[in-house]
Amino acid sequence: MGFQRGVVLAILRHPILLLEAVRSWFALRRSGGIGVAGPYLSWRRLTAYGDETTTMGAQDVVNYLSWRREMRTIRKWGREA
Repeated sequence: MGFQRGVVLAILRHPILLLEAVRSWFALRRSGGIGVAGPYLSWRRLTAYGDETTTMGAQDVVNYLSWRREMRTIRKWGREA
C-alpha cells in the first residue's frame, strides 16, 4: 500500500481529524507548498528517524493532525497545555 493511500485510510479511521487534514493542506498551499516545506521535512525526518530520506508512517500523520487539533482548541479557549 502506498504512503498516500495509507495516510488517507488512517485519517478516515479518525473522522474527527478530517477537517484538520483539510486545514493543514490549505495551510501548506498558502505557505508555498511542499517546495517550501521540503527542507523542514527533511530536517524533521532526520531528527525523528535518523534518516532524512525515510518515509513517515501514516500514524505519524495522524499524530500530527491530532496535535494540531489540540493546539487549535487550546488557543481558542485560552487554556495552557
